[in-house]
Amino acid sequence: MYNSQKNNLEFSEDVIQEYSDNTVLEVLQQKEDDDNSSKYILIKHDYYSSDSDHGRELLRSFFKAINNSRFNNLIIYLVDKGTLLLDKNNPLYDAFCDLITRSEMIIADKESFDFYGVEPDPDSGIVKQSADSIAEDILLIPGILILE
Repeated sequence: MYNSQKNNLEFSEDVIQEYSDNTVLEVLQQKEDDDNSSKYILIKHDYYSSDSDHGRELLRSFFKAINNSRFNNLIIYLVDKGTLLLDKNNPLYDAFCDLITRSEMIIADKESFDFYGVEPDPDSGIVKQSADSIAEDILLIPGILILE
């Protein structure tokens, strides 16, 4: 999840026996405030898992969780059918607009806009970027969340 090096989790047998009956050892590193600074998300479809009402409800749940997260900056990339989330006729359009409001930046694949005939609201602040450029970006982003 994070690219920072993990602490060594080796414990001596005495330490393990001392705590084995009554204490849970915490082995995950505690998050620092700066861990909540930015979250990069790649959305590849306008549904989750399968093209169905259930898949759309799952994606709506993910949007709600992301919207309620503690990340200070959300940067969202839309590629392929993910760009259909910006179509006003899409069943998830309103849920995605809530996420747009919360996001620092939405970057969308301009080739997919052309292919699917999607025209985003001119006031939405959507940044159109080539698929090549998006691919270069996501190759360099550690810990990107991919919804497919």
